[in-house]
Amino acid sequence: MRFLDANEYQALIQGAKLLREDGYGPKVYQAPGGRIIKLFRIKRWLSSSVIYPYNLRFLQNSRRLQRMGIICAEVDEVFYCHAIRRHGLVYRRLDGTPLDELLFSADERARHLFREYAVFVAMLHMRRIYFRSLHPGNILLLPEGGFGLIDDADMRFPRLPLSQARRRRNFQHMFRSVEFRNALDLLPGALFVTAYLEASDLDFAAKASLGRQLLGDIEALDTSV
Repeated sequence: MRFLDANEYQALIQGAKLLREDGYGPKVYQAPGGRIIKLFRIKRWLSSSVIYPYNLRFLQNSRRLQRMGIICAEVDEVFYCHAIRRHGLVYRRLDGTPLDELLFSADERARHLFREYAVFVAMLHMRRIYFRSLHPGNILLLPEGGFGLIDDADMRFPRLPLSQARRRRNFQHMFRSVEFRNALDLLPGALFVTAYLEASDLDFAAKASLGRQLLGDIEALDTSV
């Protein structure tokens, strides 16, 4: 990991376009050459993110995904800047369109992408990939077709197959995201759930049980607004 002082950090973001920020400050920049600079805030000093920061998790997860043949961002550099108290990384911009930008419609193309999104999630689950941030804003539709992943920090690769309960937890994180809820304003949740179950490796009873649970979780979203 490279350690940057304040001047080196300013040189890194010189001329970069701010893409995303929150109440704590900048989160993502795009550098003039097209590379992405992503910053990670340490939310709690007594946490595993101090020992194993999110930029290193992102790097290791990206390398593992690439070995598995899953398209994701390629990291060029990881760094820490004490002046801004942020870990960060620089990665090559992955060409594609965020899926959430393509699901603001009820036409047949959006329905097709919604189904393919579900099939993609089923493939990740079958390969024992547990990605908490699987909402459509973190999935790109690639120019040549298929999907790629971005924001790979919050991911695990358990040794055992994902249980029904763990899959449901993964979906609950997804369902609560703004990006997925916006898609549900126009596209039926049952379409997504059915496509996932048809592509999954669960047995008949598990599919039926998980399907009921997921449809119930989606229905509960309407009552929580």
